[in-house]
Amino acid sequence: MVVLSYRKTYYIWVSGFLLFSTFLTQAKTGQASLYSYEKDIRPILESHCVKCHGPDKQKGKLRFDTLSTDFLKDRAAAETWHDASDQIKLGEMPPEDEEPLNSEQRKVITEWIDANLKDAIRKMQGDDSEAVIRRLNRNEYQYTMEDLLGLKMDFTLGLSNDPLSPDGFLNNGKSLGMSALQIEHYLKTARKAFGLILNEGEKPEANVSEVQWNKGNIRGPSSKLYMGKSSDRLGRVNYWHGNFKSPPKTGRFTIRIKARKESIPGGASPILQGTYGFFVAGLTLNIQGDLPDLVIDSNETKTYEISSHAQLFPMTLANVPDDKINGVLTFRNGLDDGIPPPKQLERVEETKDKKGKIKKKKTKYYPEDPAFSKIIIDSVEFVADHYRSWPPVSHQKIVKSNEDLSKAQTTKKVISRFLERAWRTPIDERTKAKWHQHFEKIRVEENSSVLALKETLATSLASTQFLYLSNPDLQKSKPKSLSSHELATRLSYFLWSSMPDDELRSLADENKLTDRKVLAGQVHRMLKDPKAQRFAEEFSRQWLDLGGVDRVAVNPRYHKSFDNRLKPYMQSESIEFFKEILTQDESMMQIIDANFTMLNARLAKHYGMEGPKSQRFERISLKGTNRPGGILGHSSVHLNGSDGTESHPIRRAVWIRERLLHDPPKPPPPDVPEIEQSVKNFENLSLREQLEVHRQKESCNDCHRTLDPWGVALEEFSAIGLKRQKTTVHKKPITSDTILPGNHPVNGVMELKQFILTHRKDQFAHALCSKVLVYALGRSLTLEDELLVNDLKSDFSKEGYRLSGLIQNIVLSETFGSH
Repeated sequence: MVVLSYRKTYYIWVSGFLLFSTFLTQAKTGQASLYSYEKDIRPILESHCVKCHGPDKQKGKLRFDTLSTDFLKDRAAAETWHDASDQIKLGEMPPEDEEPLNSEQRKVITEWIDANLKDAIRKMQGDDSEAVIRRLNRNEYQYTMEDLLGLKMDFTLGLSNDPLSPDGFLNNGKSLGMSALQIEHYLKTARKAFGLILNEGEKPEANVSEVQWNKGNIRGPSSKLYMGKSSDRLGRVNYWHGNFKSPPKTGRFTIRIKARKESIPGGASPILQGTYGFFVAGLTLNIQGDLPDLVIDSNETKTYEISSHAQLFPMTLANVPDDKINGVLTFRNGLDDGIPPPKQLERVEETKDKKGKIKKKKTKYYPEDPAFSKIIIDSVEFVADHYRSWPPVSHQKIVKSNEDLSKAQTTKKVISRFLERAWRTPIDERTKAKWHQHFEKIRVEENSSVLALKETLATSLASTQFLYLSNPDLQKSKPKSLSSHELATRLSYFLWSSMPDDELRSLADENKLTDRKVLAGQVHRMLKDPKAQRFAEEFSRQWLDLGGVDRVAVNPRYHKSFDNRLKPYMQSESIEFFKEILTQDESMMQIIDANFTMLNARLAKHYGMEGPKSQRFERISLKGTNRPGGILGHSSVHLNGSDGTESHPIRRAVWIRERLLHDPPKPPPPDVPEIEQSVKNFENLSLREQLEVHRQKESCNDCHRTLDPWGVALEEFSAIGLKRQKTTVHKKPITSDTILPGNHPVNGVMELKQFILTHRKDQFAHALCSKVLVYALGRSLTLEDELLVNDLKSDFSKEGYRLSGLIQNIVLSETFGSH
């Protein structure tokens, strides 16, 4: 991590972002409050606040009688006043058991706080701040390498996971560190990639081998994935298994499969899933890697092709003789319609021996499902050293066919052209000369221009210019506008998680991105591009904390029918739901309530619903079902908010407050033990009794009285997201009726959704605007960003809560276009 500090900037507590938008409409524009602290504010504090936050008692370690009123110089105090204003507006302070503020007192104190905050923020803008240089995270690195090199491989294999920022995102510059081990990985990975891309010498001759169908059993680490017998008819069970001599250790190969589908009218197309690897003669172990899936879409036999590189699949040890090595391919039907494989049946088979005597033998077999789409394989070929052009297209993307690497001017041009694409900015003559000298030194030592080019370009992809997104000018103390290329980079990593494409780079070269119409046009174009699916997936996964599903182990004792393969489908429901709203440019309020969801066959069956006939997700109407629309009806939320056995209402409540309302509860006091461990037979208590125990301690009650109700409303759903009448373990009647802050009774998810849309709609809109802005900037927000968030929220609501408009307004903002 590289952090450049000019002057300390106080980062606002996440809980300080609640309903800031309200004060901007209440406060008097452009001026501090007309109310007097001594005359108007102090009396209210003394009568309603100092009892719990004064000299005798300091709940939350907070005193209002001594809290600074200098909102500009004491930013920590300003943030505390900000929190207080939000709590008062939400009706959470004073607590319900204390005398409430009347409407006039509420108006006076919130207007005083909000007006002073607004005045301070205006004066803060333009102050020196902390600039963070952000590196590419794992997914951005993967996407960038794919787009830059045109090569499909796992570039992140062996790279450690990125840490989550306090906001829950993976692209925050302050959270993304860098180690020597990472640099070594980047260099090693780039060398491997260029070893596959850059070629020299004459075009190798292709070698075609027929893959012999093997009727024997599969043996190896993946053998448990295959059921039945080796067959040329692949249904719910059975697999195709074949081998060939002398598999290549290097080079590009193509696997040709002649196949067709056999399906009923309207049936889903089957999916051919394969693995490729090797086995050594005399041994029974097959070592294989996964091939890309193929959809078999024709009832007529046709040839399907899979191409890759031998170096990306398991390799034998160098001392194994070539004549002992065999290539091995396996295929199965990966179509998943939610129906489990059939049970084995037993039958008697009759055979005759040489003397004609009939022998009977019991065998087991799997019955074939006539309604299930099948794959019929006619033949399989393996083509080694298969190149359609020479040099290959990936090579010509870097070195054009008419360019001679033996000429100094050519190599300098080739290197400079690549560096400008990889580093996402023009480079000067001095830099060009420096990298060409590096190339020349290696070329002389190795006597190979291609080898020198591989090493030079690999080194450039382990440099800070590639791995980091921008370099702020340390000489500037005020916010500085991004250059055209920096703006193009920030935009492309926001919407595509990758480098700018040729059109965006061309506009940056011509300095046209400063034109707001041009920039808005690019946002529209980029959102229509398939690469925008990356934004939808990355943002929704991080915003909604869908990775939490993987952190929960489902207890098979209480959820016997649960299949762990459902977990990625649970996450996908929420991701595809977000994608659908974005793609169709619909209101983001559907995140709270919608009349549809996205399901595939397996998840529909889990919910007990009719749905798609494959693992492909489709838009499914919820009319007439018992599933509530919106994210609160998704099993990803329910499983994440559980311990894998039973629901966990507090976890669910924290998720709602953090993710949907941007209002995370304060962490528990350090002296509070685990309630479950300190109370005898805690697990036998009813939910209401358990929550009452939590509230018995005064320091716990302050938080839990406003937190617990949010999770209680989701109690009608089990840990795995199914409707229930009783708790999972102790079979006690579930309790989903509760009182939300502000004395609002709700019962269940349907009423909770209605409450949010009626009473917290503005808060949700403000929260979503904040979350998207955090993701777009790659940093946490500061107090100074609140004016922008409010403007974004105002336009967001006026424009029908469509995400496309919010994204465009963020990109066109001065904040997005500045360091």
